[in-house]
Amino acid sequence: MPLISISTSKEIKDKKQFIQKSAEILGKLTNKSAKYVMVLLNDSADMYFSESYDHSCYLDIKSIGSLNPSRMSQIMTEFITKEIEIPSNRIYIKFEDVSASNWAFDGKTFG
Repeated sequence: MPLISISTSKEIKDKKQFIQKSAEILGKLTNKSAKYVMVLLNDSADMYFSESYDHSCYLDIKSIGSLNPSRMSQIMTEFITKEIEIPSNRIYIKFEDVSASNWAFDGKTFG
């Protein structure tokens, strides 16, 4: 049930590999099976941040529990910086803990 939406102005050359790595790291950080992690990638996006069109990235991370933003933000920032070479001061991350009654899978909610 964890979901990570990644929007970046950078073009990702090997999208499948990047998506798989993103799923693996989010699964580890949330202690959830990668089987249930969803990754959405929007690369080559038109983005303007901090008065510039320099490359930037926005991550939207959602899960039913298992979020620890203060711990996860550094790990995810380092991952993005290493994998797609975006400076840490050009990355925003939003974390959202979603109620189980507001998240559905296979036709039914988790709570």
